Amino acid sequence: MNEFPIRLEDSVIASFRADGFVVTPEVLTASELDRYATAVDAEVAERTADDQRDIAEKTTYEQSFIQCMRLWETNEGVRLLSCHTGLAGIATQLLGVASVRLWQDQALYKEPGGRETTPHQDETFWPIGDEPLVSAWIPFQDVRLEHGAMAYVPGSHKAGSLRVVDITHQSEPYDILQDPALQGREPQFVEVEAGSVIWHHGMTVHQAAANTSNQTRRAFTVVYISSAARRVKEWPTYPLDREGIKVGEMMRGDGMPVLWPAPEQLPTPPELIGEKTGPQYEVPK
Repeated sequence: MNEFPIRLEDSVIASFRADGFVVTPEVLTASELDRYATAVDAEVAERTADDQRDIAEKTTYEQSFIQCMRLWETNEGVRLLSCHTGLAGIATQLLGVASVRLWQDQALYKEPGGRETTPHQDETFWPIGDEPLVSAWIPFQDVRLEHGAMAYVPGSHKAGSLRVVDITHQSEPYDILQDPALQGREPQFVEVEAGSVIWHHGMTVHQAAANTSNQTRRAFTVVYISSAARRVKEWPTYPLDREGIKVGEMMRGDGMPVLWPAPEQLPTPPELIGEKTGPQYEVPK
């Protein structure tokens, strides 16, 4: 029987379910963080080596952060973080499910001068309905407001799926913070120490502050989904399309490995199809 390496207090789980986000301190040691950060830094550097643009030359979306996805598939050092058993166990407890799969991972590096990240929900981007989903936001350094700290609207996950915020294309996206379903609640900024992890529900409205400091804010996210999740729409979505998963079918495949219960060995990634540098999904219209 799998025992959780990190057993959460009931109060932590209750806080997550009430607010839609929670901080778990001291999850990763300094040596672990250094090892994982080195691997992610190297992979981000490789994927962005040909991009010499100044931040002012980038699109509005690109000014929010440097985004590199599915790093676990191309870097074994990152794979150890994305498939970290302790993190997967925490995700399972927060969601209250028996088993979780990896949905995706990504580096989100906010450069000095990077703009704020537009408020949005994650789960509405993907054709998975309201399946149980949670993201782990892992900072590689202490993050204060001036570095681009995250902010979450408490309880917003209970509003369910709101309109999609097209943060990738529109210059003036729908302002989700004005949606009546949020009842005027404001985002709560969360400054966090390295080694801690911020967890947020797939329906939690969240954003990030601009980076007004002189250092890049280096953060990595791992997104977990219930192993019993199904595809509910045909929207083009790279991990589902690669596996040939049709509407109504359950998640499966090497691209979305089960991470809890803990696998006996580190999952082997599938073969990448196409470019590995940018977002490989389309925002539904």
